[in-house]
Amino acid sequence: MILVAGTPGDLHGLVRPVAERVATVMSVADAWVFIPPSSHAGGREAKVASSYLGVRRAVGPLESLKYLAAGVAPRGFARCGKGVVIHLGGDLIYSIGLGRRLRYPVFAYTGRAMSGAKSVSLFLVEDERVQASLIARGVDAERIKLVGNLIVDGVGVRPGREEARVRLGIEQHGRSVMLFPGLSRREVSVTAPFLFRAAELLARVEQDVSFTMCLSPFVGTASLEQLFAHTRYAARIDGAAARVEKSAGPLQAVTAEGVRIRIETVLMYEAMAASDIAVCTPGPVCAELAYLGVPHVVTAPLNVPGAVAVPGVSPLLCSLPFIGEAFQRRAVDRLKASSRFVSSVNQRAGRIIAPEIVGRVRPEDVVIPCVELLGEAARRDKMSKELREAVGLAGAADRVVQAIQRVALSQQ
Repeated sequence: MILVAGTPGDLHGLVRPVAERVATVMSVADAWVFIPPSSHAGGREAKVASSYLGVRRAVGPLESLKYLAAGVAPRGFARCGKGVVIHLGGDLIYSIGLGRRLRYPVFAYTGRAMSGAKSVSLFLVEDERVQASLIARGVDAERIKLVGNLIVDGVGVRPGREEARVRLGIEQHGRSVMLFPGLSRREVSVTAPFLFRAAELLARVEQDVSFTMCLSPFVGTASLEQLFAHTRYAARIDGAAARVEKSAGPLQAVTAEGVRIRIETVLMYEAMAASDIAVCTPGPVCAELAYLGVPHVVTAPLNVPGAVAVPGVSPLLCSLPFIGEAFQRRAVDRLKASSRFVSSVNQRAGRIIAPEIVGRVRPEDVVIPCVELLGEAARRDKMSKELREAVGLAGAADRVVQAIQRVALSQQ
């Protein structure tokens, strides 16, 4: 079984739950992850994906391209007579190419309509919205299977708020804010100082608030001082540097104004569940927070072109010298004009549930909705309920595995 995904978000949110479910239900399956090139990759993707339960090995971009272009098999890889390619993210052309080289059918999981439909044997879609869009593009209904939202399956058993706070040592009656700065080191180098400054401003007006920053395994904890220094992009984005304190307990980032922010790298879902509100960048975390019922604000500070992943905005083009910023501005304007949202949950709902702060923004722009949410328990409860309803139920990984099993039976 070949799982294809290019970005940290696709690997974390889509590959991981499928691989884990396959390991449980289809123990004889040999699962490999092929990672095509991506402008949002940070270099740790193959290492992290290789650690997922059920994955034999993850193959990086260079090995993937060698196999696609010249048939040079990755170390330890051999074609089996029975198999399937599951496209879970990135450019579909890589999955189609792998399917042709291996002579395997290609399945594509998607949360939106996509091109290249003729080469896909089965579309595994997130909801009826995507199903209808594919049918409108001419895809036969029998080639579409509604499976649900894979990302929520990655959360597993939802930890309760009280239980999560006990595990993390957070006061039951205190107020907690979770910060999520993204999935790649470049993204974190821009958004972490931005969020540190937002935390300083929020701490000035809200007393007795604790902060936790969740760091993705794709970021790691090496050279955090350098990552949090806020020197490279200081001219473009208002932020605050932070030093890292190491002790017997969890790491802490301490800002210039003395705001302490716990760094969580292991119990991330507990950190989400324990929070009263969260501030995050676009990505799988939006669906994870929604599934846990955590009210949140989604922010995409685009002050540094191409640094923050935004759906529908090419990071490669946005990073081009001289013209990248203008391209990004036009792309974001088109995004807003088409009433599309950067949060996957807002996209599913077709309206704003979680506030979105996108563009050339300041920390103050994020602090304002945070203060409003912290001050209105009824509004938090309402948003929590609407988020849970919009994100959908768990079980998508089971339905994906069932589709794979049917292929395996037909190949016997």
